[in-house]
Amino acid sequence: MDGLDRFMGCMFGGAVGDALGFVIEFDDLKTIHKKYGPYGLRTVLKSAKNGNKSLISDDTQLALFTADGMLWADHDGLEPSDGLYRAYMRWYYTQTERIIHPEQEKWMKRQPHEVDFDYDIMGEEALFARRSPGKICLTSLASGKKLTRQEPLNHSCGSSTVMRAAPIGLFYAGDPEKAFAVGCQAASLTHGSPEAYLSTATLSAMIASLAAGKNISAALGGALRILQADPEGTPLMKTILRAVDEAVTDRNPVRSMKKLGLGKKADEALALAVYCVLKTGHLKDAVLMACNQDGDSDTCGAICGNIMGTQDGVQAIPKSWRGNLECDDLIRKLSQCLYDHHQTSQEESEAVSH
Repeated sequence: MDGLDRFMGCMFGGAVGDALGFVIEFDDLKTIHKKYGPYGLRTVLKSAKNGNKSLISDDTQLALFTADGMLWADHDGLEPSDGLYRAYMRWYYTQTERIIHPEQEKWMKRQPHEVDFDYDIMGEEALFARRSPGKICLTSLASGKKLTRQEPLNHSCGSSTVMRAAPIGLFYAGDPEKAFAVGCQAASLTHGSPEAYLSTATLSAMIASLAAGKNISAALGGALRILQADPEGTPLMKTILRAVDEAVTDRNPVRSMKKLGLGKKADEALALAVYCVLKTGHLKDAVLMACNQDGDSDTCGAICGNIMGTQDGVQAIPKSWRGNLECDDLIRKLSQCLYDHHQTSQEESEAVSH
């Protein structure tokens, strides 16, 4: 498997997990079984109303804007948090058609980095669809303030920080410490709770290791070592270790997942994804387990897809799941852009070392 397979696997894995779970996001398990049978929803559904496409939610929309923000920052020599803030304000505009500060209007136009990388994110009509956008994301961005861990606007621990984090890990493939730090900054732009920004940071670090060829155990272990060094990291560490412990028991997965939570909080979403990944070891099974539950189906499915897709590559995703996916060309393009950036960075560092 080459590196590009991992990058594509991460982005498409997240998108198919999101698309599968979005259909049942607001249903409890009993209702899911009533609608789709005793094994729940087993495949990504397509929407006849939307050109027979599989619909993505705000999870994948925000992940695409995260990729855009990282590429923007690198291209224009900005701090990562500045590029991400600009990109998230673009997402805010797609959902509200509001410009908060007049000088931000120019951010809504196609930028030099997009010309160089040959994409146009604001030209993607599907990204203007409102797919249950998170209220905290919207209110934080509406404040017009570039928020930080040190100066938060709220104490929200919602999971809409973790679901958008994977591109940060890809951008810093092989450097989990840097991915962890920028993951914190990215989440803090909207959410002020340690559970939110440390969960986001931990997933970013995991993806950075997986993208460089590490397996799940090594990637999780490395991310937890970084988390352990953070003064606020102990509660999240306990939550994730509980998920690891549950995964090795013979307990019914439905019961285990209920013990871990509903995934509406960032730490719960990450813990549930880690549980499903360790319990199954396969992308398809992990995503199905993560989505067919009482809680936040699409977010847990997306995080599972990100993790397993990065480890196993895009070929691990059933073709029927990723066929006719909304924004599939943009997902493919941004995966390629992130990979090209990684390759260039590697070549530059090798040239310096020689």
